[in-house]
Parts: sequence; structure tokens; C-alpha cells
Amino acid sequence: MKITIITATRNNEATIKNTIESVLSQTHGDVEHIIIDGASTDGSLSIIKDYAERYPDKIKYISEPDAGVYNAINKGIRMASGDVVGCLHGNDRFTSNNVLAEVAMAMNDEAVRMVYGDIHYVKSGSDKCVRYYSASDFTPEMLRRGIAPPHPSLYLRREMFEQYGLYTEKYLICGDFEMFVRLMLENGVEGYYLPIDMVAMTTGGLSTQLYHRLITNNREKYQVLKEKSIKISCFSLLKRYLCILKNNRSKN
Repeated sequence: MKITIITATRNNEATIKNTIESVLSQTHGDVEHIIIDGASTDGSLSIIKDYAERYPDKIKYISEPDAGVYNAINKGIRMASGDVVGCLHGNDRFTSNNVLAEVAMAMNDEAVRMVYGDIHYVKSGSDKCVRYYSASDFTPEMLRRGIAPPHPSLYLRREMFEQYGLYTEKYLICGDFEMFVRLMLENGVEGYYLPIDMVAMTTGGLSTQLYHRLITNNREKYQVLKEKSIKISCFSLLKRYLCILKNNRSKN
């Protein structure tokens, strides 16, 4: 089973090497790494080119301006040749060398079309967990309250994009939430929870910035649900922070 990993990145010179090495170190051998660089102006493109030259059978890349992270991801999906597609962004890394082997094992069941799991957050330059995001208690009904599994843990069969479409690009940070709603609430796709910590996600990215977490996140999720005629209230969205306090627990 071939797995495509899409990395959307821009000006991540300090971390892109760790991201690429994280993919190369996976014990699952059949992996394609597609790096979508948003016209970086630092030294990260040089690093990407070097790895692509050393691993031409593993790594593909393009470098050009994009119209946001979901536009970049969609470029990667169009380039993908894997049976399964997931994302690992330029500030992040897998938590172990066996993550993709676990994904492949789950996807060996042809009935499984969608896999998700847990992630944890770290500060830049540190391995210490500052928050843990578990999807263990997730049910599709929770999407109505703005609660979704962590996007960096999501893996979909490639034909799912052909059947249900690519990511909506009009949202700044909630294109992945819209995808979860489209698949699970609108089309009844069942997800498979993989009970492992899959990704170390570095804080400081767009979705983790305080303004976007508190304002943009709620505004866009309200818009997603309203446009899909799913009854929602601002109060319901705010209630999700009770779940976040429970699930985004810190690990000692």
C-alpha cells in the first residue's frame, strides 16, 4: 500500500529537515512525500531540493506562491499517486517511526476509508508536550458543536477526493473542519480511530495563534455549519471549549 504524505510549507528553514527525516524514517517502505513550498524566501527551498535530489523516488516538490494552506494541500493531492493520503506540515514530525505502518495496517481492511488518531503539541525547539489532543471520544455528532479530530492525524483513501471533492479553499483555517463535516455528516462516511499519538505539532502556526483559535476558528466553523443548513448557535460552539479542556490535556 502506497501512502502519500503532503507537506505544505513556507519559510520553515529551521524545521523542514526534521519533517522530511521524519517521513524518510518511517518503517512503512512505500511512501511518497510531496512537498508544496509556498515560494520560500529563506533557506528551506535549498534543503528541500537537496533531499529531492538524494531521494528522487521518494520526494517530489514544487515551489510557487499559493492561495493558502488548503490551496497548497490540494496541489499535493492532485500530484499524489498513493492509495492513501495524509498531511504532515513543515513545522511538524511523526511521533514514531511506525505511524505510517499503523495507518497501513488499519487501511488493509478495505472497508476502512478514513483514519484519524491523536496528536500532541510542542513548542518550537522542544520535545516537551504542552497539550495533548485526543480523538478517542469523538463521534460525528460532535461536529455540530464545532469539534473534530485533529487534522494532522487524518488519512483518506485517494479515491475519496475523487468522490467527494478536494478541500474548500475559501477558509483560512477551517477547510479541514469542512471536510470532516462533508464526509461524516453529509455523506455518512465512517471514520476509524487509531489509538496512537501520531504527530508532534509545533505551536505558533496559523491555527494555534490565539486570535485565530478564538475568533477565526469559531467564525469559520459557524459559517461551515450554516452553509450546510446544520442548526448551530454561537453558544454551542463556545461549549466546545469544555471538551477541549478535557481532551487537550497536558502529559507529564
